[in-house]
Amino acid sequence: AEGLRVELKKSHSPIRVTTLYPGYIRTAINEKVENAPFIVDTKTGCHAMVKAIESEKPEVYVPRWPWTPISFLLKRLPVPVLSRLF
Repeated sequence: AEGLRVELKKSHSPIRVTTLYPGYIRTAINEKVENAPFIVDTKTGCHAMVKAIESEKPEVYVPRWPWTPISFLLKRLPVPVLSRLF
């Protein structure tokens, strides 16, 4: 997405690229999963994705809560800490 974003900007294209990082969204694939504390229904997840794309931000976590703060922490935690968590 970064390369495409740069090329479009260089060519003065009106097209914007948004990278979506979806969290847990209830779908037919995971409908039988019982223990999913941060899962959202399909309508909520899709609404959040459309809103994120319309915002024209380069990167968006969907839904924002709790995935934005979680991703912030995961990117900054040392590997030994991550290996104990996962």
